Amino acid sequence: MSQLHALLSAFDRATFGAINGGMSNPLLDWIMPHVTSLHWWLPFFVVGLGWLLLRGGRHGRWCAAMVVLTVGVADLATNRVIKPLVGRVRPCTALPTVVLRIPCPEGPSFPSSHAVNMAALATVLTLSYRRWWWVWWSAALVVGLSRVYVGVHYPSDVLAGWGIGALIALLLESIRQKSAAFLRRRRLLWW
Repeated sequence: MSQLHALLSAFDRATFGAINGGMSNPLLDWIMPHVTSLHWWLPFFVVGLGWLLLRGGRHGRWCAAMVVLTVGVADLATNRVIKPLVGRVRPCTALPTVVLRIPCPEGPSFPSSHAVNMAALATVLTLSYRRWWWVWWSAALVVGLSRVYVGVHYPSDVLAGWGIGALIALLLESIRQKSAAFLRRRRLLWW
């Protein structure tokens, strides 16, 4: 088991180095700190939720509610449960050769909250608007990659984050569907 852990750790550090240092160039040095920032994405989220609520009909309002619920649950589970349990030190603290492009955040590294939240969001939107799946997952991919590029997460933090976010979204969607079916059978839900 320790050999497997050592192998995975070596792969994680090598991949981190290839992305964080090996991909360095002035254009990405300028773009990635913006892409990794909530301030950059906030207008897209506000406009998207506004569109779902005002123009998306009943389907859009359900999707907006699921987005808020899912991202909220995913973020709480990540930051209040998983990160404190795992307690992994961030690469910007642990590695002397890291190229740090934003201030090193406090708190544990595993999993990446950004990756969890973006995968949860992408999963909910994919389930509701399948035709645009590539847009939702491209955004999640770029944000995840940005976390490694700026030096604050290992690749495994991001990969696990995507899996956890998607899993939470699928679980909540399953609960929603089963609850709606139960309420319809009891004639407590009319749609």
